[in-house]
Amino acid sequence: MRRAIATLLFCLIAAGAAQARCTGSDLRDRLTPAAERRLQHEIRAIPFAYGNHWVATRGDRRIHVVGTQHNGDSRMRRIMRTLRPVIRAADAVLLEVTARELNRLDDVIESNPSILLIPRGPTLADMMSAEDWSMLQLRMRPEGMDSEILARLQPWYISLALSRSGCGGRGIAAYAGLDERIERLAVRNGVPVGSLERVGDGIRALSAQPLRDQLRLLELDMKSTLNYDDQIVTMSNAYFEERLAEAMLIQKWTLYSDINIPRGEVDRLLRQYDRQILDHRNRAWLPVIQATRGQVLVVAVGAGHLPGKAGLLNLLKQRGYSLTRTEF
Repeated sequence: MRRAIATLLFCLIAAGAAQARCTGSDLRDRLTPAAERRLQHEIRAIPFAYGNHWVATRGDRRIHVVGTQHNGDSRMRRIMRTLRPVIRAADAVLLEVTARELNRLDDVIESNPSILLIPRGPTLADMMSAEDWSMLQLRMRPEGMDSEILARLQPWYISLALSRSGCGGRGIAAYAGLDERIERLAVRNGVPVGSLERVGDGIRALSAQPLRDQLRLLELDMKSTLNYDDQIVTMSNAYFEERLAEAMLIQKWTLYSDINIPRGEVDRLLRQYDRQILDHRNRAWLPVIQATRGQVLVVAVGAGHLPGKAGLLNLLKQRGYSLTRTEF
């Protein structure tokens, strides 16, 4: 039974692949003049808002911090042409998790499916309204999800499973982007490759969100009728323009804007999410980076980890590194 549950959970994780054509467009093209002015004002308060490739220098050590996009895109070929000499000359490459570590994800879930389950107490069937619980069962029926297991799943995970996009999706196992290309090149050239965290740590970070906040976000995900493909396209375009922080701000403004909920509550929920999945992990990665041997390192992580007061770049600056931007 335990193995069956783990297999079902892992299949749902891997189900982030596109099941429809992309229908999104870049939200930045729709900004009013007032929204454009607001964007320029708010972006100035974000440290290291622009750039996907920075070099942190302290003494003889140089750390190339590369912001990546986890999902594949043909535009990455141009980026790799720029990064090839950097990777080949590095003493080590650090990724969020290596492909070897990622291949252990199903074993981690099989041995400990509780990292995706509500451990004890009331189930989702108890915590949700009868209407919302019925709607959730209906939405998950195509996945072949047993209601008893569904009631015990952590809400963040169901939100992920419900997210389908023809533009790349959000799946946590969709690791086929710039990270993988960098790792393959490093391995081919004999450059040591390491992980900044253990496989499953990202799941644990998501599970660390308060259950009430996870549930609230799930309810909003179920009720919102906005085209999520717009967010995917905006994020991806902004990434390749090295302006991801713009898309992150616009996402904060627009997500769930079709639902009657105070924006202050949405901001609180999104900040809680970012603290777990971005800020806490950034701080946990610093000791690993500092303990890695070599004068020249490449640290390749999701681009959302770079900007902001708790972003990886600002944390390095606070530890005495000087930062220089290098464009792809």
